[in-house]
This record gives sequence, C-alpha cells and structure tokens, in this order.
Amino acid sequence: MGVRMQVAPVVRVIDLVGAVEALSGLREVELREDPSLLWRLVPAEDRRSYSMAVSGGEPQTVVVRWQRRRGSTLWTEHVVEPWCDEVGHRVGFTAAIRDVTAQRELAGVRDTLERVQRDGAYFRTLIHTVNDGILVNDADGAIEFINSQLAALLRARPEEMIGRYIFDYMDEESAEAARANLQRRREGAEDQFDFRWRRNDGSEFWSIVAAKPLYDADGNHHGSLVAVTDITRRKHAEEALVRARDELEEQVAARTQALALEVTERRRAEAEAHAASRTKSLFLANMSHELRTPLNAIIGYAELAHEDAESPQMRTDLERVRGAAEHLLGLINNILDLSKIEASKVEVAPEAFVIGEFVAELRTTILPSVIKNQNRLQVHCTVGERKIVTDRTKLKQIALNLLSNACKFTRRGWVDLTVATEWEEGVEWLLVEVQDTGIGIPESKLAALFQAFAQADGSVSRTYGGTGLGLAISRELARLLGGDIGVRSEVGTGTTFAVRIPVQARGLAEDARVQAAS
Repeated sequence: MGVRMQVAPVVRVIDLVGAVEALSGLREVELREDPSLLWRLVPAEDRRSYSMAVSGGEPQTVVVRWQRRRGSTLWTEHVVEPWCDEVGHRVGFTAAIRDVTAQRELAGVRDTLERVQRDGAYFRTLIHTVNDGILVNDADGAIEFINSQLAALLRARPEEMIGRYIFDYMDEESAEAARANLQRRREGAEDQFDFRWRRNDGSEFWSIVAAKPLYDADGNHHGSLVAVTDITRRKHAEEALVRARDELEEQVAARTQALALEVTERRRAEAEAHAASRTKSLFLANMSHELRTPLNAIIGYAELAHEDAESPQMRTDLERVRGAAEHLLGLINNILDLSKIEASKVEVAPEAFVIGEFVAELRTTILPSVIKNQNRLQVHCTVGERKIVTDRTKLKQIALNLLSNACKFTRRGWVDLTVATEWEEGVEWLLVEVQDTGIGIPESKLAALFQAFAQADGSVSRTYGGTGLGLAISRELARLLGGDIGVRSEVGTGTTFAVRIPVQARGLAEDARVQAAS
C-alpha cells in the first residue's frame, strides 16, 4: 500500500495505491474525504514516533500499530520519504505501508523461546545450587526430577536416580510412611514432617520434608513436589539430649531413693536418740532426791564441823569442802532442771505477788555477788506496786541466773536491773532487763548462746567457770511462762539480756505442759 500526502497548506491525500481498504479497514473514498482517519489508526502511545517520521527531512522507517475500526489490530511498517516540488521545496511525504504482524509475532515467539531458554537455564542453576533438596515424583513414587543437593545427600548422581522409586532410599518403616504420604497427596493434602532416609551404603540422615501435590493442565493429580532440608545434626543433638535427660532422670531417681533411705535412717536414729535422751532425762529427773540429799548432808556436816573446829587450818579446810559441795550441788541442780524440762516433768505454779517486793528480794540475794567483783548495782523499777500472776520461783531463777552471769563477767563495772511493763496487741507484758558493762559476746556466738553446754568460747569456762546450762534453762523456763529471752551484746562494751513474760498467767499451767511435751 502506498500513500502520497500533501501537508501544506492543508493535509490531503493525493494518491492511494494498493490494498488500502484491506490494511486500514477504511474505504478509499473515506480516506480521500478525511485524511486524518489515517492518523487516528495510530494509537496515542505510537503517534509521537510516527509524527517525527513524517515531519522529518530524511527518509525513515517506523513500525506502529494500526487499531482498525473494522478488523484486528495490525503491526504496520511505514517507509516514509519526503516529497518535494520542482524547486526542491518539501510539500508532503510518501509512505510505503506494509503489514508486518506475522513477522512481529514470529519475532515475539523467538524472544519468548529465548527468554524461556534463558529462564530455564537460570532456574535449573538455581534449583541445583540451593541448600535444600528438591524432588518431583509421580503419583506412584517414581522419581521424575531430583536436584544435585538431594542426590548428594543420598550419595548418588541425579541421572541414575531418575526412574527409580523414592522407596529405594528408605528402610521399610520409612517406606510405609512414604506410601501413606503419597495417598495423602492424591487426596490433595500438603504436609511437613520429619523423615528418615537411608542411603545405599546403609547410612541414614534425617530431614524436614515439605510435600505438596502436583496437577497437570487438566487438573488431574500428577505427583508430588518435595522439598528436603537436612536436620541430621539437630536430630542427633535431640537424641543426645534425650539420652542425657534419661540418664539424669535415672541418676535423680537413684539419688532420691538413696536420700529417702538416708532420711528414713536418720529419722530412725533421731527417734532412738530422742528415746535415749528422754530415758536419760527421766532417769536424772527421778534421781534428783538421791543426788541432792547426800550433797546437802555433806554441806550440813561441813558447817557443823566448821563451828566446832578449833584450829584456823581446820576451819579453812572445812570451808573449802563446803564450797566445793555447794558448787557441785549447783551443777547438779542445773543438770537436773534441764533434764526435768526435757522429760516434761516441770510443773508451772502461778501465784500473785507484788513486783516491788520481788525486785527487792532479787537485790538482796544478788548483792554479795555484786560486791565480790567490786561492781555497782543499779535497780530501776517503775511498776513496784503492780501485781503479777506467774510462777514466782521460776521467774526468780531466771532473773538470778542473768544477774549472776552479769556479776561474774563484769569486774569493777556496772550491773543494771530494769523492770517495767508494756502493752502489745491487747496483752500486758512484764519486761525484766539485765545490763552489764562486762566482757561482751561476739556476734558470731549469739545464735548458739542458749544451747545447752554452750559458752562464747573455751576460755570463758576456764577463766570464769560454769557449764553453759544456765542460759539454756532460763530460756526454757521463760518459754514455759509464756515468754522468751532476747540478747544483744558488743565485745568489750557489755551485754543486755531481756526477759518478756505475760503479766497475767491465764491458763499458764496448761500451756506450759503442752509446750514442754512438744
């Protein structure tokens, strides 16, 4: 098809040659009447390049689409040349137009094929170089494709595996599982699971398998696409962890059994020791009369003999005998008191008495001990007229023991006795505090201070004497009276003991029996 058009002073078609109607879909008369119809055939996105071709001063070739009013869109090649008059002035152009749709489509097909080939090579390279194994099998498990990574995991070559069945690389247990999985693929199910493979040399490896069904162009099930990730190291680590856990559980079970036996044995030994201690305590408690009576007789005869003695040496010797007997009697009394407490033989006998009278009695009794070490005694009592109901004897024993210790461990110092009352949670308490300026007690020794036969250290008993029973007895007696004893001390500065018992001993005797029994 050839077209000659004049562009000045107006655009008009001068000549039309060839298959005008076939290519353009327009009748010749339409084109002669309205040449702009040819421009309208060119889509907007191609018009710029076409306009540049027809307005240029040099021959040009341009390929544009023609969107025909009737018929399909064509690809057309326009060979455009300038048209000049006799004096060389450009007055229009001529265009030789031909249909190049078939050539264009063929070129597109070639490009597509080349792209497919390039893409295919790219994807083959990609599939064979990824870290995961990739497998395609048909519906029965025959291998249609396998990448290099999975073949390497199975220690085989990809080409030798094509056509074989996936079951050839499994033990019987895994093969049964694989057959069940293939059936699931036929039903359209996708799965991800741990799976064990077996190589031809008998070795195994574990993997995570992600499998999904494949379908052909008609939608029929064709096979499965399988992605395989090697997790052998993780699986071995898990198995090692399970073995370690099982071994640990066995060790724990064995140790638990051993501890149970040890606890049983210790409980039996403790029960036997408790029974022996109780038997000892019962024996000593029952022997109190037999032990005290001979000592009291010795002390009495020593006093009588002292009165009748004529020589000074004889009187000195008799005083030593009496002193030793009284010391021994004090030790025996402490041991017997503790034994009675342990044997639950101690009875609490509450009575009412005036605190002031009780304090005066304490002062009179302890004064010789105060003077002996050249100490000074201070008594502070703000509740002298107050009456108290408790076991007077046991309270006196507690207070005298604390005062005696204060006098014994203080030389040329002060011993303070403070007596007061206080209310707490609706209960009135009697406070008896004994403070001294003696040697003091190390903080590390305070916790064991109230244990039987315990003293701050061995040098104390050598220097000051004593068995370490007094404080243990005092605390037990204070607890029998419904209270307790606390202590605070500083080495080189002094010690303070504080006794705290109820002012009114309601039901004290019954509570004391329960405490002693427990």
